[in-house]
Amino acid sequence: MQTLPTPTTSKAGDRQLSTDTTIHRRQTRPVKVSNVTIGGGYPVVVQSMINEDTLDIDGSVAGIRRLHEIGCEIVRVTVPSMAHAKALAEIKQKLSATYQSVPLVADVHHNGMKIALEVAKHVDKVRINPGLYVFEKPKKLARKSARL
Repeated sequence: MQTLPTPTTSKAGDRQLSTDTTIHRRQTRPVKVSNVTIGGGYPVVVQSMINEDTLDIDGSVAGIRRLHEIGCEIVRVTVPSMAHAKALAEIKQKLSATYQSVPLVADVHHNGMKIALEVAKHVDKVRINPGLYVFEKPKKLARKSARL
């Protein structure tokens, strides 16, 4: 939340605003998501997420298309399992065949690196939520800690 300073009062009792209402953006590095660049001083990009289950190929394609048609420049899709990751290949292909290519970002939350690696083959960017991401221990380390 942006906090604005208290307006100052002149001697004559007139209220004079001395506030800077400009929203200052932090410095970030630019990142390409297909043909769209975010961050690094580029204009703010509109992005949203579909509600449809990623396993519903036709529903997901329709949802992505609806968002893009109303001005969404990047569309995020949730990927909770390996089946969802593999479904994105068909979604991306069907989207290109029936509409046009739309920059897609996969939201990966659970179950380690395997989903992230699979989904990276099919989307323009992978977004990992570190608060929910579960890292898998290598089998050797898992066996060793089980013995302790």
